Amino acid sequence: MPVVLSNQLKAILVTEDITEPGVNVWQDNCFIVQHFHYECRRKRNVAGEPYGDTVPSYLFFTVKVVSEGNSKVFFERMRGHDTFRYSFLFNASFNSMRGLSEYQDALVASGYLVDLEELYESAPDGSGVSDQMLIRAKLLLSNLAYVGQESILRLMITND
Repeated sequence: MPVVLSNQLKAILVTEDITEPGVNVWQDNCFIVQHFHYECRRKRNVAGEPYGDTVPSYLFFTVKVVSEGNSKVFFERMRGHDTFRYSFLFNASFNSMRGLSEYQDALVASGYLVDLEELYESAPDGSGVSDQMLIRAKLLLSNLAYVGQESILRLMITND
C-alpha cells in the first residue's frame, strides 16, 4: 500500500543526481527524509580561511519508504564497489502527473554506502494505518554539491 504524500514536502531523497541532464523525478520513486546529518572538517589558518583537504566524513540519513520495493535500490548499491549519488531536495512540489515540478534547494551527496538498517513500524492496534518502513543509512562521502536557486557550489572531500 503506497504512502499518501502531500504536494509540498520539507525534504525528499532521490537516488540519482538531479544536476545531470535528462533526470526525471517521479513522486513514487522518492523517499521522505526523516533525518540527515554530516560533518565536514578542514584546517584553518589564523585568519580563519580554510586550506588543505577536507577530512573524510560520513553522512547519516533516515528515510521513509514511499512505495513497496523501492528500498531494494539501497541494498543493491550496498553490494557494489562504486560511488553513487543521492539528491536531497528541500521544499519540493509535484505536478498533477506526480512528476517533480520544482524545489527550493538541494544537496547532492556522492559516496560509498557502508551501512544499512531497515526498520518497520506498525500501528499498535494492527490496523495498518500508520505502517511504515524506514531505512537508516551511513554514506562515506566523496563529494557534496549544494544546489541553490542561482548556482551550484561543490565541496570536494578527499581521503588525502
